[in-house]
Amino acid sequence: MKNLLKLAICLLTITAVAQKSLKKELDTIATVEQAEKFLETKKSRKNKILVFNEAKHKTKLAAKLLNNSVGSTEVVKTEFNTTHYKIVDKTNDRHYRISYIFFDGNQVEASKIVKYKNNILQSYKDGISFDDLAKRYSMDKNANRGGDSGWLKEGSMPAEVEEQAFNLDNKLGTLYTVRIAEPNAFYVILKTERIKKIKEIKVLKVIAKD
Repeated sequence: MKNLLKLAICLLTITAVAQKSLKKELDTIATVEQAEKFLETKKSRKNKILVFNEAKHKTKLAAKLLNNSVGSTEVVKTEFNTTHYKIVDKTNDRHYRISYIFFDGNQVEASKIVKYKNNILQSYKDGISFDDLAKRYSMDKNANRGGDSGWLKEGSMPAEVEEQAFNLDNKLGTLYTVRIAEPNAFYVILKTERIKKIKEIKVLKVIAKD
């Protein structure tokens, strides 16, 4: 019995020392680059850099992390593990949200694209939902969700498309068309949301066994 007690105390001591050592390592990390270097020394699929933003992530943990400052650490304990979430970057950038129909001019003749575009504009005017039109016509992978882009920040799509998305004169619910000579792409765009700033953080997640 005494030996078991000694073993338990020994294991607890080792765990406490390991946790303290990990905390010291995390305290030295202040940037994404440092977090990436740290991960190179901690080979585990469970340890990673996560991205949270206030538009997509609605959990209590995400809300708590988003309200914390860069450099802070949130510790979550379970029966078997202790997980450390270290915030290494935080932004509050402009985001846009559109729905769009995409045509690849390298796969479809220009005359057909013009025909499809005219059909889309007229059908939308006649009351057909953009969701249905995107599912029918779009060649983009997001066609099955009605062409919805989700919330995106600048640089996520071609500049010509984002010019329409960020144009404050463009009204919600109105269709706009864009042709991009290179790489021969055509878009029909529906502006669905006004521009807004969205908080986003990058978090180093490290799991330590208890």
